[in-house]
Amino acid sequence: MKVLAKPIEMIAWFDFKGLIHPIRFRLINEEGKYQTIHIRSIQARKREKLAGNHMQIFLCRGMVNDQEVLFELKYEKDTDQWTLFKM
Repeated sequence: MKVLAKPIEMIAWFDFKGLIHPIRFRLINEEGKYQTIHIRSIQARKREKLAGNHMQIFLCRGMVNDQEVLFELKYEKDTDQWTLFKM
């Protein structure tokens, strides 16, 4: 996987326990156009503290250009920002 660290727009839902379930996200691709990626499954989730910021990391699978791809998403709790970290 290649490190990208791109900001993304996310659609997710939260269950009664506060667990985040990402559904799909949108980013601006190399051509400057919006690209939507649907998340098929969440392989793993973990929490970490990076430079004092609490992060939730999601290892996910989704379809990109008709190929199933593994990617890593990060959610920064303090700023409510999502990042496509690796793909």
